[in-house]
Amino acid sequence: MTHDSDFVVIGRVGRAHGTRGEISVEPVTDFPQRFDALKEVLLAEKGSDPRKHEIESVRWKGRIALFKLKGVDDRDQAARLNGSLLGVRRGQVAPTGEDEYYHFDLIGLRVVDEKGEGVGVVKDVLRMPANDVLVVSDGSREMLVPTVKQVVKDVSLDEGVITIERIPGLLD
Repeated sequence: MTHDSDFVVIGRVGRAHGTRGEISVEPVTDFPQRFDALKEVLLAEKGSDPRKHEIESVRWKGRIALFKLKGVDDRDQAARLNGSLLGVRRGQVAPTGEDEYYHFDLIGLRVVDEKGEGVGVVKDVLRMPANDVLVVSDGSREMLVPTVKQVVKDVSLDEGVITIERIPGLLD
């Protein structure tokens, strides 16, 4: 995984497609339609820092995007990219609606209860069928906190704090 905090993953590269250097990309974004408008992307190959690549074309095969990147002209070159992460710079992400947040914005935020008492720090966000779930660590254990209005009362990116209501059994 890359250590570049400005790099936002929007897709995972799968296998090569065809013989002309196309790569299949599984979107990991709520806005896969963004792929059609991209002129360039960042590609982080297996543990390396992301590098800029110009896009020649994007087409769709079901829910998978097929990218043709400039300079990737045959199946062998495309196959070497399998497992890479496709991303954009943080400033290029699509804007969110009110009370909507990117997972990368929530990771690292402090979690407090309605009295201001510390609960822990968000370590990860899990995408579940009903709602996302915050993985909150207090240093000795991890707690799962559903991102529903009954529990999450406020998110302040400016202050770096998420306020939750302590519902019985939630943090036990």
